[in-house]
Amino acid sequence: MTGRAQMRRELATMTCLVAVITVGGCSSGGSTPQSRQSGAVTGTGTSSTAGANATTATTSASTSATPAAKTADPPTVFDADAGVALPTSALSTNIGGGVTTRFLTLRDRTAYIVAPTGMTAVDVLTGKQQWAAPIEGKPGDPDNQSGPFVNTSGPRPPVVTDKLAVAAVPVVMPEQGTTPAYITLTVLAADASTGKKMWQSDTKVSTDQYADARNAVTKVVGVTDKAVIAGYDKDGQHITVALDAATGSTLWTRTDYAGGSVHGDTLAGVDYSVGLNSGYKQITALDAATGQQKWVAAKNSYSLDVVSADPALVVIDQKAEVPQNASGGMFLVFLDPATGAEKARLVGDYGSMVFSYGDCYYDQQSVLICSSSGVLTGYDSATAQKLWSLPDKTANRVAPSVLAAWHGVLYGDTQGGKPIALDAKTGKDLTTEVGVEPYWVSKYAAISVGKDGRTPMAYPVKK
Repeated sequence: MTGRAQMRRELATMTCLVAVITVGGCSSGGSTPQSRQSGAVTGTGTSSTAGANATTATTSASTSATPAAKTADPPTVFDADAGVALPTSALSTNIGGGVTTRFLTLRDRTAYIVAPTGMTAVDVLTGKQQWAAPIEGKPGDPDNQSGPFVNTSGPRPPVVTDKLAVAAVPVVMPEQGTTPAYITLTVLAADASTGKKMWQSDTKVSTDQYADARNAVTKVVGVTDKAVIAGYDKDGQHITVALDAATGSTLWTRTDYAGGSVHGDTLAGVDYSVGLNSGYKQITALDAATGQQKWVAAKNSYSLDVVSADPALVVIDQKAEVPQNASGGMFLVFLDPATGAEKARLVGDYGSMVFSYGDCYYDQQSVLICSSSGVLTGYDSATAQKLWSLPDKTANRVAPSVLAAWHGVLYGDTQGGKPIALDAKTGKDLTTEVGVEPYWVSKYAAISVGKDGRTPMAYPVKK
């Protein structure tokens, strides 16, 4: 394989990014203007949470001034000459310009970006900040998104619903007299349209006065009408908390548990506390609002990760015992979210140096595309039925690398490094005139990485 796609693969394992390096040709598209704003979040206002003194969102010009824009659902071609720079805090890249960590969620024409100090919303077609919702408290990992080092930890992208934008970050609560400082998992909920702060919740995750939150992963697992599920993971420490969606008050907390995906009123997660078998993990499903256990599955697993996929199935990346290798083998397993019953199991590689089945991409509609051992396969996301697979020697077709999938389209690179779009349901080529390499897609735009290999760029839909 040649081109930038191969360069990303070869360099993605590098742990350091030289501070002043510039990589020419790291992404398709026009020039990369300077990013319009930093990751700092500031604002003033009045909190809607009783007793809270935190400052809240500030909004920009009214939406009546928002220009009309071309849309396509799904889009296949983007205007590479009309790129708009977004805040550099929206993502982290490696030396090859490949995205290693994502801090934004794209919803229509708005990018919701989490930073150590709060959350912002940016119009991706203009680059203008729509609102900012600061977090009250000292950042627990203030330099996480500042670079230049490649860093795969930090806050995960906000979860955005029709009503709320919710993000989770670590915060340091200062000492008070003889009470030492401590770390909290802080969850911020804001009105998705206006940025008005609805509530902030702080859950204590460390009692060690010398603890810090560097290299922690904080995330919002999911949002239901009743609960917001969030998690904190660091150095073997796993804490999941459920918060009242309306008020932010704590519903329940569970240690040694990492929430993974929400399916109606059911939360599926990795359980690290399995009695005497301390070296094993399992999937434990809980009632999202009460924390009561519903079922367990994938017992005696060496490792487990929950894959982001269709709520119709719980999808897990599992390493477990296999007869041909003492170190175990990888599986992609599909479970019924109501009972935990296994619906399908796919076999991957095995051995001590294999840590994942592969990468999977859900198109947010009906298809899950997974890459394993050089084979790219599309599955019906609700049934796990195989739809297609590449490479196809009979048709003389090879598998592209994958960057994103959205509403029936798979976006990636050919072996020659040219952007390509495929039909996610059939695997057939749609076009090689995509224009850019999308990592995020909506009906308004795609977000890629600029020619400097660092700056997030939004490109409007052309077709």
